[in-house]
Amino acid sequence: MRQVRVILAEDHPDMAQHLQALLGSRYAVHIVPNGQALIAAVRLDIPDLIISDIAMPGISGLAAARSILELHPQIPIIFATVLDEPAIIRRALAEGARGYVVKSDAGDELAGAVDAVLAGGQYISSSARAVLGDRPRSN
Repeated sequence: MRQVRVILAEDHPDMAQHLQALLGSRYAVHIVPNGQALIAAVRLDIPDLIISDIAMPGISGLAAARSILELHPQIPIIFATVLDEPAIIRRALAEGARGYVVKSDAGDELAGAVDAVLAGGQYISSSARAVLGDRPRSN
């Protein structure tokens, strides 16, 4: 069985390693340091899934995702970010993200978010749901 290919865009190396470790050996994770590198990586090899920070130097994760989804709308994108403002969460989802994980939730929820999104669903982490005013539910 082929390993799921994930591109992880994260500008902080320690956080990138942490997020990669949370996914374990279940996924082939390629790390890129910013939005520009994310766009370039997708041009070279279309992944099964993208996990991206939003606030990165140069091209933001949101801008990179917009650019990628214009050409490849089938690629599921999960944002993993410290940003937990309702307007940003809503914007990310409205622009095509299938998942939104606040980094403080990642330890408990990132792998589940990946599974849910790869199965065709959407995933919003517990902290993001809380700031949106959504009641907790099972994802």
